[in-house]
This record gives sequence, structure tokens and C-alpha cells, in this order.
Amino acid sequence: MPRSSLKPILTQYAETHRVILGVNADNPEMLWGFAQAIKMHALPLFVQVTPETLETWGQHVMTAVMTEVLDPLPTPVAWHLDHATQPDDIAWALEQGFTSVMYDGSALPLEDNIRNTQKVVEWASVRGALVEAEIGHVHKPGEPPEWAQLTTPEEARIFAEATHVDALAVAIGNHHATRVSQSQVDIERLAAIHALCPVPLVLHGASGIDPALYTRLRMSGIAKMNFGTEFRTIWWQVVHDMPEGKPRSVQAEISRRIAEAIRHKWDQLSYCRPSS
Repeated sequence: MPRSSLKPILTQYAETHRVILGVNADNPEMLWGFAQAIKMHALPLFVQVTPETLETWGQHVMTAVMTEVLDPLPTPVAWHLDHATQPDDIAWALEQGFTSVMYDGSALPLEDNIRNTQKVVEWASVRGALVEAEIGHVHKPGEPPEWAQLTTPEEARIFAEATHVDALAVAIGNHHATRVSQSQVDIERLAAIHALCPVPLVLHGASGIDPALYTRLRMSGIAKMNFGTEFRTIWWQVVHDMPEGKPRSVQAEISRRIAEAIRHKWDQLSYCRPSS
């Protein structure tokens, strides 16, 4: 099936309080695991790579693997460039057929973030690609704690109205690659953002979120949740469990466990049931 931006599906999920998964692929084994899950369950997925991952493997090597693994699938899949801070990376991805891009200007002043995002939206619209952006700043490992900046409802409204993005990542106490307590996640802030900003909202760092919060998150505007650390942990665990295994056997087990983890995540998110 041809690649899809998943724009209509993301909008539908937002309107019906459902959540679509964004899953980060760091290597081919993860891609094969994602593909297995899609084949088994026929559910849409944002398959995401960062500019750093593309640089590590080689841009054309990784995209060739993505083409081989993802394009034959019978279910719509979005090729998503995640956390791109450089316009050149986004321009390249769009030329290569990525159907979804995230411009991350969250470290910039609001005005600069808006201006740069507007340019990305203009480029993407020519190719029918989805654009995600970030307002506030979700903390990343290695950053000083003071860099974390919660999203304010008013700034989210201003940003969404000025840029016309298709999806907006918000900071509500979630952190990349870090587990956070239920009390750290500000659901009230999220609901206030959702009330002012009728754009599908995205939660990064979802691997660190207690599944007990999933229902409240989706009922308060989250329509896409990004998972990366959870699948990286599986990769390392399999390598640890099979120190004497042949690489092809290790690879197959990584893919199997990742596919199973995605199925479990879909179940946790009540993927196959409309919200009540």
C-alpha cells in the first residue's frame, strides 16, 4: 500500500478520543518488528526515524530498508521524520517521500519557532505531507533540568493558529527516555490546551508514562503517543538474553518481541474499541 500521511486517520482518532502510535526505529530489527505488528493487526502506525538515526546508518541505506520493509504492507503507514531541527533535513526527507515530518523548534523563542514552522508547513503542503511541531519543550536526557518548559494553553493557541500545523506536541510533565510519576503529568493543563487548541495533540516520551493515565490522556486531547525507549529496552534485553545466539536468531527474536510489545500497547490504549 502506498505511504500515507495519516492525516485523515489522525483527525478521526482525535475526534473519537483514540490514540495512534508513533514508534521510533533505531535500526532494521525494529523496522521488521513494527512491520510484523502491522501485518498481524492491520492498524495504522507512524514509523519514525530521527536525523541522527539516518546519519548513523546512512540516509539512503535506512530509507532503502524502510522501502523494502514498509511499502509492501497492506495497511497505511506514515514515514515520519522525528525531531528535525534543521530545515535541510526536512527538505531532504520530503524529497525522499517521507509523508510526515516534525519540525522541532521548541528550543527557540516562540516567534522563531512560528516562523520556521510556517516555512515547513508551506513545503509539506506541496507534497501532501503532515507536519507536527512542538510548543513548550519536552526534556531530553543530558539537558539541564531548567531547559524543560511546560506548554501554556495560550501559547499553544497562538502557535496553532499562526502555523496551521496538523499535530502539536506538548510538554505537560512528560520527559524523553525517563519514567515520570502520575502526579508529574499535568492532565488539567492538557485539558486546558485542548480546549483552546483544536489540533490533534501529541505526547512524546510516552514510554515513561503510567498506562493508568492513558484513558485520561486520550480524553483530554492526546491523539498520538510516541514510544522509543520501550522498544530500545527490548533490543538490549534480547542481546543480553542471547549472548551466544547467531545474529540472525537475535534479530528475529528482537523483531518478535517488538511486535508483541506493540500488540500489548495497542490493547492498553483500547485501540480496537471506541471511547465510552
